[in-house]
Amino acid sequence: MFDNLYRKGSSENLAFLKSKGDFEFCYGDIRNKNDIENIILTHKPDIIYHLSGQVAMTTSLLNPQLDFEVNALGTFNLLDSVRKHKSDAIVVYSSTNKVYGDLEQYSYKENATRYICDDFIDGFDENVPLDFHSPYGCSKGCGDTYMLDFYRIFGVRSVVFRHSSMYGGRQFATSEQGWIGYFINEVLNKRKINISGNGKQVRDILYSSDMARLYLQVPKYIDKMQGNAYNIGGGVENSLSIIELFEILEELTGIEILYSTNPSRISDQKVFIANLTKLKKHMPFSIKINKIDGIKKMIEWVREIR
Repeated sequence: MFDNLYRKGSSENLAFLKSKGDFEFCYGDIRNKNDIENIILTHKPDIIYHLSGQVAMTTSLLNPQLDFEVNALGTFNLLDSVRKHKSDAIVVYSSTNKVYGDLEQYSYKENATRYICDDFIDGFDENVPLDFHSPYGCSKGCGDTYMLDFYRIFGVRSVVFRHSSMYGGRQFATSEQGWIGYFINEVLNKRKINISGNGKQVRDILYSSDMARLYLQVPKYIDKMQGNAYNIGGGVENSLSIIELFEILEELTGIEILYSTNPSRISDQKVFIANLTKLKKHMPFSIKINKIDGIKKMIEWVREIR
């Protein structure tokens, strides 16, 4: 495990992992080329899960240089080290739906609780054109593109997952990232909530145990998956808006939720639901934790840490 423990909750999660078994932790920074090269040279890994990243759109607007160095330069440092020192390694990259931009080129309708995209009723597939918006979109899109090109040009066995919303226990969510956990924490603390937009924005959600199982299966199917990008999420059946999440939380907790609306965030997508067709052609993947059960589990974990 390689990390600089920058993100909130990282140190707590490291202590938790140490309580579960023995492994080697290497403190380092993906922005530092020497740190990355030393890891690759020393350990010669067969599989690399590249989960490091600056993950908040808001942070990218406040500090675009940090965002670039972590997401774009850091990803390049990793890939170039793999190319030079362990070119047969499998590299699985955590990208984002933000590489598709705000998706305003498509048609939407609005009902009482959510937006609906008429052009992609079954979710957005990988044929949607890339359209990098915001520093975050650009930096993650840069890493995403480098991953695919290092397979095409150098044969690095890369796989890109363009994630929708991930959630689950041990996610220390904030107002900038991790909306399911953040809103659950606010509700349990009985705070009035401020939301960006009107609350009808829709995402599909994938629970952490399903996501982990997906990542761990990649090596078995790498011959089909290498050099490909996949949209990843819970699919249409596990999609919900902020308003719909609030309705579920009121029912599960018995707490009345009071909220106010603010202007939408820059380049926010009205809808992103991942179409999983391409993924399921290349590996047998099914979702075990549906949105209601996952939200229940998340409530339990947030209550536990409170």
